[in-house]
Amino acid sequence: MTDADTIILSGRADNPSVRALVGMLRSKGLEHRLAPPAAGPITLRVLGDVGGKDARLSAGGRVVAGARAIRDFLEDHHPQPPLRPRDISAAAWCHVLEDWAEEALAWRVLALRWLVPASREAAASAFVSRVPGLLRPLASRGAVATMTLRLRGRGLAAANVPEVEHALARDLDELDRLLHDRDWLLGEPHGRTTADLVVASHLAALDGTAYEESVRARRSLVRWLRETRRAWE
Repeated sequence: MTDADTIILSGRADNPSVRALVGMLRSKGLEHRLAPPAAGPITLRVLGDVGGKDARLSAGGRVVAGARAIRDFLEDHHPQPPLRPRDISAAAWCHVLEDWAEEALAWRVLALRWLVPASREAAASAFVSRVPGLLRPLASRGAVATMTLRLRGRGLAAANVPEVEHALARDLDELDRLLHDRDWLLGEPHGRTTADLVVASHLAALDGTAYEESVRARRSLVRWLRETRRAWE
């Protein structure tokens, strides 16, 4: 594959949906390069990029925008090995799980990372890690302000943390029960799918927070997560 043919994925490496796309590219054995998003004002917008909507993929002269569209493109143009079920009903469930992860689970995880003081400090530090030292305090405050506004727009504030914690615990319980007798979310014969990659990437965003132990306490869930995240690590 020439440089011109190399797939270029643009997005923050720590964005869960981008991580899932990296896992998809690696699972399909596709040569690719991960490029950071453009510098400047877009940086704070990308910080609030929930669901990978700002991700970009360039391949063969074509640019595809948005994580969902990129997943569809990769599966349509590089169908082997398949990461979406061929069965219509199973494929529908795959899409439902992907959308749930990016439209519901993602916001719960973000709320717990940015509204809980201990987690917020770690999240801001991780975001500004590539910013020049003198600018980090300003960038950190900007990141906190941006995410606070984004979360407020979803009706989420510090007062909602107990409610979000309860919702997350329920989600983890349901996933753990679902995985009790199967290796992957959709079970056999479908194997690992994009649903596994997307859901796991958002759960992995709890790493380094107090809620990481909540994941580890669920045996079936942690077994599945450990196996799934190998796709992008």
